[in-house]
Amino acid sequence: MFATLGILQPQKSFYRRVLRRKVKDTFSCSRVTLPNDFSFYHIQLTHDPDLPLPWDRIAQTAGAFRSRLLLPQGMTVAGDADAAAFLPQKLPLRLLCNSSVRMLEQLQLPAQQQNLCVFDPQGVLWDALEPFVPLVAQLRVVTDDLLAYGETAERFRRKYGLSLLLTPDDTDAAQSNLLLIDNAADVPLTYEGRVFTNHPVPRMNAAVYTPAPPELPPDFAALCPPEIDPLVFASAAYELCAADTLGELWSPMREQLTVNSL
Repeated sequence: MFATLGILQPQKSFYRRVLRRKVKDTFSCSRVTLPNDFSFYHIQLTHDPDLPLPWDRIAQTAGAFRSRLLLPQGMTVAGDADAAAFLPQKLPLRLLCNSSVRMLEQLQLPAQQQNLCVFDPQGVLWDALEPFVPLVAQLRVVTDDLLAYGETAERFRRKYGLSLLLTPDDTDAAQSNLLLIDNAADVPLTYEGRVFTNHPVPRMNAAVYTPAPPELPPDFAALCPPEIDPLVFASAAYELCAADTLGELWSPMREQLTVNSL
């Protein structure tokens, strides 16, 4: 489970404007049920923007979920607060993976000439790479969790005759002409292949593709508070509330400007 935070500004009445009186913070907390019958808590705070946020009260209201807070976009937790914002760990990479499959299908590149290297430090894509098999000749995974891919590697060998290359070392990654990586800051600027990434680096000397913000399924979108980033909300539902169907999310990819296209 997790908690979301919404903030409203109090209406400024004539009486309050003249006397310059501050309005006390008011809290409400409601439990919201997700489509898969898990739930989260939504905290609604009415707060005077001229005053510091009451992080102690926010943490107290969030209770056991104070370290799993989904905050309004652009907001950060105060450094001394007994609370922490939820940071997505798995779903953004799965979204990138799913979107990259469709982009490769659209590009229609000759499969026998494509070597794909996937950067998956936590081993979260072990069940998501099979759609790449008919699209590439070689598939390499750079991961710190080699055990997560054990069954996948065996299945690929038996079913397709494909040797899935697993390594914790990214030394040879640049030899692949396709890279799938969350943050392209880790890719050398001289790399000249195709990069599928959530976080492009300006002026990379490569063809760089990034997924557009995803559209959530209507039943989840209807429950996402307007202040919360939909991908962060979906990530919390997927990673903390077993909303496994969100692992199938994908969105169209767009090519970024590169050195060669400027």
